[in-house]
Amino acid sequence: MDNGKVRKKDSARLVWDSKPRRAPNPKDIEFQTAEVVIPNPAHREQLPLSFRDGKLGEAEIDKQKMNRLIWGDNLLAMQALLSQGYEGKINLIYIDPPFDSKADYSHKMTIPINPSPLAGEGKGEGLEFTKEPSVIERLAYKDTWAGGTDSYLDMLYPRLQLMKRLLAEDGSIYVHLDWHVGHYVKVMMDEVFGKENFVNEIVWCYTGPRKTPKAFSKKHDILLLYSKTSGYKFNQLTIPHKSGLHDTGKVETFGRVRKEQIPEEQIEEIKMLEERGKTLEDWWIDIWATERYRSELLGYDTQKPAGLLERIIKASSNEGGLVADFFCGSGTTLAVAEKLNRCWIGCELGKVGIQVTRARLVEQQAKPFLIENIGNYQREMIYLTGGRIYEMQNLILKLYGATPRDKMSGLGIRKAEDGIEELVYVGYPDRPVTAGKAEELAIQAQKLDGRGYKRLIILGWDYEYNYHQALESRKKALKDKLKVEVISRDIPPDIYDYLKKAKTEEDIEALSEKIKFYERPYLKMDAPKIKELKDGKSEIALSIKRYVLMDIPISQSTKKGQEDYAALMKIAKDNFAVLIDYWAVDWDYDGFTFKSQWQAFRGNGKKAKTVITEAKETLENKKRTTAVRVVDIFGNDAGVVIEV
Repeated sequence: MDNGKVRKKDSARLVWDSKPRRAPNPKDIEFQTAEVVIPNPAHREQLPLSFRDGKLGEAEIDKQKMNRLIWGDNLLAMQALLSQGYEGKINLIYIDPPFDSKADYSHKMTIPINPSPLAGEGKGEGLEFTKEPSVIERLAYKDTWAGGTDSYLDMLYPRLQLMKRLLAEDGSIYVHLDWHVGHYVKVMMDEVFGKENFVNEIVWCYTGPRKTPKAFSKKHDILLLYSKTSGYKFNQLTIPHKSGLHDTGKVETFGRVRKEQIPEEQIEEIKMLEERGKTLEDWWIDIWATERYRSELLGYDTQKPAGLLERIIKASSNEGGLVADFFCGSGTTLAVAEKLNRCWIGCELGKVGIQVTRARLVEQQAKPFLIENIGNYQREMIYLTGGRIYEMQNLILKLYGATPRDKMSGLGIRKAEDGIEELVYVGYPDRPVTAGKAEELAIQAQKLDGRGYKRLIILGWDYEYNYHQALESRKKALKDKLKVEVISRDIPPDIYDYLKKAKTEEDIEALSEKIKFYERPYLKMDAPKIKELKDGKSEIALSIKRYVLMDIPISQSTKKGQEDYAALMKIAKDNFAVLIDYWAVDWDYDGFTFKSQWQAFRGNGKKAKTVITEAKETLENKKRTTAVRVVDIFGNDAGVVIEV
């Protein structure tokens, strides 16, 4: 007996103190589309009609026809996929989760110190630094578990349960691990998928220069292959023999020489067998670690070689099948699936991984794909814990150091370090802060409490497109000059992890020192340049005039951190383009979904460079609404809308 249930014959269960007792219950969690990426404008016609023609009523249906890159917690992402009808739809799942290795994979970045002002070359010495990780990024890049192996298993167990539901009846799952927890996960897989559905334990061997003084060097990973049912898809693969037909008339096969002379009539048969190759076995020694494939390197730790994923995808799926990777990292699975004409879904918790994957797929000229996040993530988290929005707003005010006002939801008072009393506003978790709302609050702040406030701090989960420019336009249009300084800051998306710990005033005080509310970046574009051409067309040029990052997330707790911060601030002041990871243009913005029809990006690893700051396109003559989106190397984004 186990938990009051009769166990199956020949079953196995892994038991630990904090093991989840219930399978995750999918909720009606929504995805929010950040952008539709079109790597090649010639492929725009591959978009579903809702994205081409603005038929938004069809958008949710059409999303299932597109490849999807999702930023966020894969537990919520998989629940959202199940609620959208993906149950039993995925043909192959490959995951490369953390190994419980205690390693730190914080992402290091390099930018040129003396970049070309024209960009694109980036010649000169490079500055390497480490971005200060958020809570989410600590989970994504630090393979350390506060509760030890128990907490690691707590993380993986419900996710495997969801993956089983998402798998098609002929589907398979590969779980990539090593010696740290592979034995525990094997028993867990027996429990979730059934011991009878175990297919292979694949040993991937590689080599390298590292030595272990008191043990044999650990140079292999394991891949646990399980199916959903006995009717799983499997395509037998072969690899070349080490030797072939020789002039002597003898054939070397499988490492030994046949002594007898081969009859002439068998020569062709032997040639055919040699060409077909050796049937692949469950130990792989012919694929090197990624470090040996220099052309593949993206400067991303834990990156796996494309050859490994190509073998897995070919073996366990067919063209047109759906492949998913819910720990997609640098996007190797997605890039290979795209190359092999499979459909794909990828999910990654770290924003750096999303950016690396996006650039990789753009460079690959992939078919149009979606970049999504968990829509209304914060609201869902509040409701799931039985909380209320106003309680969350008051808690965030306290974490910012402000005292909530009575009978005025979302507003608080804070005395800043410079002695100025600030009015602080916390936005709603399910809607963006608009320029109109900011203007309304600023006007209110001037007269509130009979004395007014000189500074308004807005803390928002999200902001409307063109927020900064729209607010500046509104301020200029006022008859009476606004006497309130408006500062807009981002609520960190992972603040929920702090909210769960804020039980007492002492907890709040301790946590407030750890939470950073970064000021919104500012994007300014030059006026569009339009050159009329023949045949009713014009060349349109857009240039970035200025990109200002108010706060740079580099820890200054160490001398090196202080030096890196100062150096980067100086470099960015001289050339803001070094801060930009990529920027994109939607030449015909519909006001709802941003479509990246033109894009420039800095690239990955050794291919990284300073982006160009001008976009040109030849388009038909007509009035159009154009949107620009800039994403910097830290994952911050800013956008503007331009009437052309």
